[in-house]
Amino acid sequence: MVSTEFVFIGGLFGTVALLVYSLSGVLFRGPSELEQRLRKHDPDAPPQPGRSGRDVLGPVVSRIGEAAARPFMPRKEETQSALRMQLTHAGVYSTSAMQLVVGLKVILLAVGGIAGYFAGAAVGGIALWVFPYGLAVFGYMAPTLWLRHMVRSRKASLERSLPDALDLMVVCVEAGLTIDAAIQRVGHEIALAHPEISKEFGITHMETRIGVARVDALRNLGQRTGSPALQSLAAMLVQTEKFGTSIAQALRVHGDSLRTKRQHMAEEQAAKTTVKLAFPVVLFIFPCLIVVLGGPAFILFFKSPIFNR
Repeated sequence: MVSTEFVFIGGLFGTVALLVYSLSGVLFRGPSELEQRLRKHDPDAPPQPGRSGRDVLGPVVSRIGEAAARPFMPRKEETQSALRMQLTHAGVYSTSAMQLVVGLKVILLAVGGIAGYFAGAAVGGIALWVFPYGLAVFGYMAPTLWLRHMVRSRKASLERSLPDALDLMVVCVEAGLTIDAAIQRVGHEIALAHPEISKEFGITHMETRIGVARVDALRNLGQRTGSPALQSLAAMLVQTEKFGTSIAQALRVHGDSLRTKRQHMAEEQAAKTTVKLAFPVVLFIFPCLIVVLGGPAFILFFKSPIFNR
């Protein structure tokens, strides 16, 4: 029969999974009311995905996360700014994202400690002390690890899609469009293939429409994403506008340099493959080969008259 501890752990796991699923819907919510009003008057705006069913639990989960995070919110402005910048680099622009992340840390810390206690009580021994602390620390660090993973994957996605976007921008600029119109057009056309950079170009276009200077909007693009490739693109466009050089030629050269850099990174990863394969070969493949090839010889050796005396 199934013990009550395992039933409680299963129910607790299901509750935490539902909470994390709901919180992900709150963090990645749909466009705001201002964005919706602007897109109503912009027929060329890229299509945005609609809200999912999990957004129904958004207000309730948001209140729970904010209530849990309120006593544990960082007091220093530097810490809050660093966390807010990390969320921005991950593509999370919700105003309550910081409170939700801190609240999720506190909730997972408590849930991990309780689940670890019951799991350790079921196993017994030293696990009664190791499991609660281990699961509590893992629950507290899980949102931070997820956030770092999102930042790395988003930067990699932006850097992969930027050369294609620059090729389209070169075509648009050579066709006679301004740089603002080219950014808006490329963001619309590339939305299906590269939604991340399409979203960033759309935000930059909306900033210029509401009165932000083009130089500031381009600099915000680099700071908001945290991608070195987009930061260099913003700096290049600012210098091109300042000195009056050809934008199309600058975009073409910059796109070629980014494509060459991407090729060098791929070659570097390929060169590291042999070193990375050494560890699984030594730990997993060589022992199997030794057992398969040397096993019969060792068996015959131990059955020899030397060991029968």
